[in-house]
Amino acid sequence: MKTVLITAFEPFGGSARNSSLDTLRSLPDRIGDAQVRKAELPVEYDGAADRLKSLILSRTGTPFSAVICLGQAEGRGAVTPEYVAVNVRNGSIPDNAGKLCRFEPCEEGGPDGILATLPVPAVAERLTKKKIPASVSFTAGAYVCNSTMYAALRLTAGTETKAGFIHLPLSSEIALEEGKAGRVLSLPQSVLTEAIREAVLEVTGQE
Repeated sequence: MKTVLITAFEPFGGSARNSSLDTLRSLPDRIGDAQVRKAELPVEYDGAADRLKSLILSRTGTPFSAVICLGQAEGRGAVTPEYVAVNVRNGSIPDNAGKLCRFEPCEEGGPDGILATLPVPAVAERLTKKKIPASVSFTAGAYVCNSTMYAALRLTAGTETKAGFIHLPLSSEIALEEGKAGRVLSLPQSVLTEAIREAVLEVTGQE
């Protein structure tokens, strides 16, 4: 049986919730014929990469078929699978460990950029056909989401494990809870959950 590792982030930036974590928790443990392994990551440049490394390298037996990292991108109005990760850490706010990075590399001497090995255009196309707002994104930013995607791709390089990152907009429920309804683009939580379910089906070659 194929096993897919899906990760999401804890809340950050003063928020009590994170749409990626809510989505992760709402997913079933099995999607079609794929087993789903779920893991929460800290919003920390080093902590997230270390946790991801532990999850991938401690896997015994058959490697993960895919590693799908989820993150929240407030302000986006669609589900956006990321096409590329860049070798830079830069943020306007510190991570949850208090680390503020300014134009630092994710990995000294590493590639400037790495393309996702998930079928990004196919995932976006599938979601669009399912009437879920989606598009390919060519920037995951330079905060912890990007550095985590970079780490996932480096950790799975040279293996059969597909890896990448999918950004989710704010859920409508969080937008309402935080007083942002009507001011910030969002999608219902049920739509975000269905989007990732469909993404897993696409990544694992299921109808």
